[in-house]
Amino acid sequence: MKSLIKVFIALLLTVTIAFVSFNTHANSLPLSSVDHHQVSSSDLQPQILPNQTIESPVITITYKSIVEIANKTQCILRPVGVYNKSLEWPLGDIGSLRLVAERFNSDNFSFASNYRVDCGIGKEKRNLQFSTSLDTQGNKKINVGVINQNGNQPAKSTWDKMTDPSDKSLLNPPFGVNAFIRQKDQTSIWLFEVVEK
Repeated sequence: MKSLIKVFIALLLTVTIAFVSFNTHANSLPLSSVDHHQVSSSDLQPQILPNQTIESPVITITYKSIVEIANKTQCILRPVGVYNKSLEWPLGDIGSLRLVAERFNSDNFSFASNYRVDCGIGKEKRNLQFSTSLDTQGNKKINVGVINQNGNQPAKSTWDKMTDPSDKSLLNPPFGVNAFIRQKDQTSIWLFEVVEK
């Protein structure tokens, strides 16, 4: 029994020495000495005030294409038809006095939408169509339409008549729609602007 206790104590002593040696040499890089007279406590623990904005690194993502609709009316724009040649029309309802956008990195797309201008019960309804395209060679096109009909056909008709990237402007009283393609850095922006005339 005495020999068993001696073996146990020897094993315990060996393990203790091993851990002390490991702990001493585990972080063997030299540490620079800190002069506590030159370092304030705020350098070690920066003070953060309540409700203070903390800056974080900005991550920039560049999109190839953006489709935007600026609704500058007191009405809601509601989709009532689409034509999707390549990809799907990316936007839904657009509230009054709102700018909505969808960003994506597709190399090509081609689609159109038909929106009803909804100003409430008892108000006359008007429709506006928006059409965009970017082909695989980088050719951009834009078009607008003012066919007062629900469904997919007005969107397709507007898409069929799309021929170039030039600015467009049409009236469907009391509303007007303007369409532009703009370039900002590496991003192409298809912008549709709906206004009350």
